[in-house]
Amino acid sequence: MKLISYKADGKVCYGMVTDDGVVDASARLAEQYPTLRDVIAADALDQLKSLAGEAADHALDAIEYDLPIPNVQKIMCAGRNYRAYHEVVEEGGPLKYPSIFGRFVSGFSAHNQDILDPKAGEQFDYEGELVAVIGKGGRHISEDNALDYIVGYTIMNEGSVRDWMAMGTQNTPAKNFYRSGGIGPWIATVDEVDDPAVQHIYTRRNGTVMQDAGTDLMIFDTKYLIAHTSKFTQLEPGDMIATGSPAGSIIGTEKKDWLKPGDVVEVEIPSIGKLSNTVAAE
Repeated sequence: MKLISYKADGKVCYGMVTDDGVVDASARLAEQYPTLRDVIAADALDQLKSLAGEAADHALDAIEYDLPIPNVQKIMCAGRNYRAYHEVVEEGGPLKYPSIFGRFVSGFSAHNQDILDPKAGEQFDYEGELVAVIGKGGRHISEDNALDYIVGYTIMNEGSVRDWMAMGTQNTPAKNFYRSGGIGPWIATVDEVDDPAVQHIYTRRNGTVMQDAGTDLMIFDTKYLIAHTSKFTQLEPGDMIATGSPAGSIIGTEKKDWLKPGDVVEVEIPSIGKLSNTVAAE
């Protein structure tokens, strides 16, 4: 299934994407499950699945996309997590331990919405990433069981402000500018994304492919990142773990032609879908 949060006819909705559009599950289930996160937390996806044969309530081009989990509690991100990235950008070799940092939900726009080129920054960069969405809570999760905690996957354009990254050792400011990143367009459940280690990321800038890499190039795979993160925080249903971005970001190019208003950034992972955002001035 493809699970979606969106707005239509002046209402905040959630549902499932079909070949014909969107089935509005919230119109049928909202009294029991007010949000998609509540559905996931209650392990009630079968109730959504039972609606698969119903007629679509909305066409995809008639809705306003929302973040896949608008009320997500935690968005955790892995930095510098691809081997090829180190070959192009980093010195000193790959990390020995994951570089994990948090992002605020206010730092993201949904699919087909503008991402904002920060007024206070000059080096705005794209980063296409696979994101695991947690389906059930846990602490001290083993790598062997980690994939059992995933309900599905979505896509992120992390939108990093590189000059702010150079100001210090902490990523929090550079990674949390208002609406500087994108997440979406929906969550593809695990039955549609067979193995996070064999996915492929394509990032396009104005139609030109800039990132083209497999997730097998991760230094720390999805299982390890979940296990590692659960050691220091309680993972909750709907939490997101972004798994890092491969080589091809602007920071690794010779010209350093940073993103500017009017640019269109698309991140595609074929088994999930395509996230598209246009850059606008803050």
